Amino acid sequence: MKSRHLLGLLALSLAPAFLFQPVRADLPDPATKDKVPPIAFVTAAIWKQLDFADFTLIGSLRSDKTKQHYPIILRTRKHEMVYEFKDQPLQIRIQLDPGSITIQKRTSSTEAWANVSAAEMPKPILGTDITYQDLGINFINWDDIQPLGTDSIKTLDAYVFEAKPGPTDNCPFSSIRFWVSKQYWAFLRIDGINAKGQTVKRVEVQNVMQIGKYYVFKEMKVANMVPDKNDIAASTPFIDLDSGTEGSGLKD
Repeated sequence: MKSRHLLGLLALSLAPAFLFQPVRADLPDPATKDKVPPIAFVTAAIWKQLDFADFTLIGSLRSDKTKQHYPIILRTRKHEMVYEFKDQPLQIRIQLDPGSITIQKRTSSTEAWANVSAAEMPKPILGTDITYQDLGINFINWDDIQPLGTDSIKTLDAYVFEAKPGPTDNCPFSSIRFWVSKQYWAFLRIDGINAKGQTVKRVEVQNVMQIGKYYVFKEMKVANMVPDKNDIAASTPFIDLDSGTEGSGLKD
């Protein structure tokens, strides 16, 4: 049977815990660009990994800005993820398919799913620094993705790319820089870059846990960064997972 990696926010694929170490802020040596495989090969490998394990995960979303704590249930299966906020009238569904990423929402399980509009995409979720747009990986479908070179994150080698949005891509960033594991084809970090080349948003996994034969994130942060101060976060919401069981209840 095919093994699946459970993915979390922004579809960061999860592998053993040693993968998730802070990435250096400096860029890779441009002389290493010729060591990066074609982007079509890399994206094909990434999509192959975007095959979720069938899980129900229990946790919470907490925000240092709002000082609020929201219990959540995260359900995953194949290319689908559903966030259910237990104490709020909000559920969010992300369908990640090659060339087509859909984000939907509804107020309860008895309501039909509705697509999140382009105008809603940059809006914060429950007043946190996480937006609807943060929940997808649309940049992997953009036409302009260029290699920056290779990098080494602790013991893990990575390919580094920069994706630039087109006029119809509805992105709040001038570009998105991302690190992909050579061994696991997993996103190790994703940075939103402003017009000055400064990081203004960053997604990182802080800790992982094991459920059966799978590794899933235990704590993930989505930080708004101080643009002119490298590696300094202005505010950071966290998604924490406490436990999980096999079986999501999601159907085709």
